[in-house]
Amino acid sequence: MNRIVIRGALMLASLFFVVSDACAQGTAFTYQGRLNDAGVAATGAYDLKFALYDAYTNGNAISGAQTNAATGVTNGLFTSTLDFGSVFTGTNYWLALGVRTNGNTNAFTVLWPRQLLAPVPYAIFANSASNLLGRLATTQLVGTLPSAQVSGNYSGSVNFTNGGNAFSGTFFGNGLFVNNLNASNLTSGTVADARLTTNVALLDHNQTFTGQNNFTNRFNSFVGSFYGNGLVGWQFVTGTVQQASIDTGYIVTSSNLTTIILPTDALGGEIVRISGASVGGWRIAQNAGQSIAGTFYTASNSTWVKANAANLGWQAIAAAADGLKMVASASGGGGLYTSTDAGKNWSSVSTTFSPTSLASSADGNHLFGATVGGGVITSADSGVTWKLLTPGNYPWTGIAASGDGSTFAACISNAAVYVWSNYGASSNYSTALQNLPLAGVACSDTGTRLAAIAYGGGIYLSTNAGANWSTATAPPANWSAITMSADGTKLAATVKGGRIYTSADAGASWIAQSNAPAAAWSALAASSDGGRLAAVINNPTTNAISGIYFSANYGLTWTLQSLPLEQHFLGVAASDDGAKVAAVCQNTTVTGKIYAWQATPQNTASTKGTNGSVTGSFGSAVELQYLGDGRFMPVSSTGIFWAN
Repeated sequence: MNRIVIRGALMLASLFFVVSDACAQGTAFTYQGRLNDAGVAATGAYDLKFALYDAYTNGNAISGAQTNAATGVTNGLFTSTLDFGSVFTGTNYWLALGVRTNGNTNAFTVLWPRQLLAPVPYAIFANSASNLLGRLATTQLVGTLPSAQVSGNYSGSVNFTNGGNAFSGTFFGNGLFVNNLNASNLTSGTVADARLTTNVALLDHNQTFTGQNNFTNRFNSFVGSFYGNGLVGWQFVTGTVQQASIDTGYIVTSSNLTTIILPTDALGGEIVRISGASVGGWRIAQNAGQSIAGTFYTASNSTWVKANAANLGWQAIAAAADGLKMVASASGGGGLYTSTDAGKNWSSVSTTFSPTSLASSADGNHLFGATVGGGVITSADSGVTWKLLTPGNYPWTGIAASGDGSTFAACISNAAVYVWSNYGASSNYSTALQNLPLAGVACSDTGTRLAAIAYGGGIYLSTNAGANWSTATAPPANWSAITMSADGTKLAATVKGGRIYTSADAGASWIAQSNAPAAAWSALAASSDGGRLAAVINNPTTNAISGIYFSANYGLTWTLQSLPLEQHFLGVAASDDGAKVAAVCQNTTVTGKIYAWQATPQNTASTKGTNGSVTGSFGSAVELQYLGDGRFMPVSSTGIFWAN
């Protein structure tokens, strides 16, 4: 090929008929030209290469080169379709062409000069702008449209999101409701029910409220019947003190005794609820002028009776969980006796042993005894037969047993606390308490928690069945007796010639109870939850403080029982609920009696004022209604309650 001459022309005649449909038209256009080869009109297949520039010479390439291979040329004429994309924006462009015969691998021969593109290809630009039909992107709008140009009907959704929008004139149509309209902008008219959400109360309509609704005005009035799962909301109480509010329920979950203080602003008919969900139990404390009237057990609402038993030198007693089975011993060879009717009648079962300390399993089948100057004995058949477990002459001063009787512990003064397991098959002891004047021991229901006292010493605690011991914070004293609740968290101990001390936190801290007199306390018993306590006095001095004292509120207050004045009470036992108690005594002539007491619920009221209270244990619950004049009354309850 010597010399190629090309003369081109742009042909867009067909485009003029389709520019109204920009999406269908696209960006391609048709280019026609004439090609001479060596001065003669070319015929055959040629490769044509096209490129756009922004200048006649040199300049910048606008797009990548486009090659149309094997383009047919007839008598010098050819047609090619070119597509450089959306590059035509009104700027002048020049088309550069190169040519070679098809199949030739040589470089393209660049034809000169570049061809200026005539206005016809700019119909591509016009089709997408000046001749726009359809939707124009809002980003293409600049400036403000004159208000006269905005009119018409809008059937689509129009959102005005600028908070500064202002509207004047009259609005009309099939509704005035606007989403997200601030209600403070409504000054008149009525909103249709259909425009309100489902949790808005409507007059004369049935309503279902699934959210939390608080009615804070205490004078709200409701007409009609209400039903459901309760009218009082519940709160969990994990601490030990809670000030109650009206129309509120409290679920007590602490393992320690929890005090719920009655509200002082209650109005007639208002409610307070308490539910005992933990072994710690609960106590309702009163304010000045308040009282609680209902059917309660109290510390002195029944009569003590003298048991049908011989006048002997009674010195120890123990009871089963139900308080029906009991065992007692008498000094001076009096032997062992048992009762199956809560201590009213007694039968001799042994004259061989006379233990000074006794203990019983919960079912009353396993019995245990320890003797000062003797040994430890056991029975597995409710006292019918007895076995001497530790022969010899030792100062055994106390004994206690687990609920099932498989574990029991006994202490030797100035020696150690021995712990037996597997119903006495094996035993062990710790040297931690050697050389202490041990005077008594207490055991939890599982046998893992133990407490021991030393006369003229301290109180000692173990949480691993006596393997290790720690010293409690109680002061040194002439400790004479100790007892604990079934779980080992509530303890009580007496001082001979001193006070009664209680602990509600497994012995971590102790309180001297001033409501009990300083006296020659000799023995102590507790209910399974530690809430009811019975303590007895052995006072040889004539006209000195003596008798039996009972507490129904974890030792906070004490009541002297009404029974014949006896000076020498040496033992006391109680059922798990504290409603059955028996005590033994001996007089100076080594003869004595057994007294039995069984509480029965009566219509009564707690003591008025801050000294009064009502207590409940695990599983008990009460709903108190305020009657006015400082008086509350249970309107529903479950469990046993004690009033002071």
